[in-house]
Amino acid sequence: MAVAFNPKRLMTILLVGVAYYGGAMLGVHQTITPEGIAILWLPNAILLSAFLILPYRQWPFLGLAALVAEVGADFPVFPLWAALAFGLVNLFEVALAALLIRYVVGAGFNFDRLRSGAYFLFFGPVISSALAGLAGAGIYILLGRADTAYLTLWLLWWFGDALGLLLLTPFLVVAWRRLEHGLPRLRWHVVAEVSLLWFVVIVLGIHTFEQGNPGDLEFFFRPVWLVPLGILAAVRLGVIGASATVMLIVALAVWYLVQGVHPYATSVPQYAVWLTQQYLALIAVVSIGLAILLCEIADQREALKIHEGALEAYNEFLEERVRMRTLALEDANQALQRANEQLASAAATDELTGISNRRHFRAEAQRELSRLRQGGESAAVILVDLDHFKTINDSYGHEAGDLVLRSVLVPMSQSMRPRDLFGRMGGEEFLILLSGVDLETAASIAERIRAAIEALGIEYHGQKIHVTASFGVAQWDGQSDLDEFIRCADETLYRAKNRGRNRVECHLEEC
Repeated sequence: MAVAFNPKRLMTILLVGVAYYGGAMLGVHQTITPEGIAILWLPNAILLSAFLILPYRQWPFLGLAALVAEVGADFPVFPLWAALAFGLVNLFEVALAALLIRYVVGAGFNFDRLRSGAYFLFFGPVISSALAGLAGAGIYILLGRADTAYLTLWLLWWFGDALGLLLLTPFLVVAWRRLEHGLPRLRWHVVAEVSLLWFVVIVLGIHTFEQGNPGDLEFFFRPVWLVPLGILAAVRLGVIGASATVMLIVALAVWYLVQGVHPYATSVPQYAVWLTQQYLALIAVVSIGLAILLCEIADQREALKIHEGALEAYNEFLEERVRMRTLALEDANQALQRANEQLASAAATDELTGISNRRHFRAEAQRELSRLRQGGESAAVILVDLDHFKTINDSYGHEAGDLVLRSVLVPMSQSMRPRDLFGRMGGEEFLILLSGVDLETAASIAERIRAAIEALGIEYHGQKIHVTASFGVAQWDGQSDLDEFIRCADETLYRAKNRGRNRVECHLEEC
């Protein structure tokens, strides 16, 4: 499939090629000891960063640009075949590392997780650089320029490439990911902090890498001085700051080493280079690894904060739902209670008059008689029946009859006490239970009610309706049940009806 080039993609490939060439020139001419030993190789880190960031389809063009840059930088120093071989070895190292890292970690690689940093360290500086060192050492042997054993050449190549990857790849990848989101805002307090830290690094670095006297106690502690500064850079400045600080330390070490100056108790140049590579690799792994770990912890804290905010919002949502459900449930309970009260009221009251119906009156009257029986109290009952009520219905209609029933409640209710029981027994018949009242008092109350009903003039469609009532009054003997008690009043009521109606009759004996 043909790849369509756009100016931005072409510019990226050219930029990688130029950067690779610059790194190769620096490696060939500036990081070589007087004995011709390369201390570190940075170009592979540039190409690996590009492979980790850019899509696979650009890899062939990036690799070709790097190969041309390698040959251009090496050709004045090495034969063309050796320069080309070195380029192919480096290309193999970078491609293998990038393939393994992206296969395991996936696209969008970044040094923001310790897991990503560990895979980079294992597949890049450890595996790929070691394999490339096997071939690179062989090329040096074929050139006939090496007076060092193959194993030593392999270790030097391996550590030189690994150190370059460790130093520059995290810096380039993280910086590229940051630039994808725009240029960062310059903060002067950070600039001041970085300047102070690097000043201390330079001062201590000069003292660390100068030639030392193995007889001094200080000689054994000088390399350790710079480790805390790398850790401080990781804590305060992140991955980019830690990488840049370690690169500054590396620059000081290399500058002294290429002049043949080192703080080690050895006169063998290969060992001095090897010890320097190990020392710098240790600082790089500790500082950059710590920076990656702190970055991951910060991201996890931020994610946790976001999740806590989301959880808090969801809890508030749930609480609001619970509150709304609770209010709805309370409203439903109140409505249910009102409905139950209405049902209870409907079951206990007469629909027309609103007073107790027969069933409810009987239940209440039985409880009241039971109470009076235990207390030895008296009681009387008044049974009321409207006279000629059927004639009213026939003459004026049932609507007029209902009006009459509601109207006669007023004088009856006005003559009763709050504790007295009052109910409609059916039709035009009413019953009143008077607690703690004797027969004479009950008869007086009944007479008062009779007179008030007789005096009523009920207006109905411009006509006045007059009504009278007959009353049967009975005294309770303290033992009889409700049915016997009412039967006595009923017998007395019939006597009042038979004697002309509109009168009060009393049962002569207790019931």
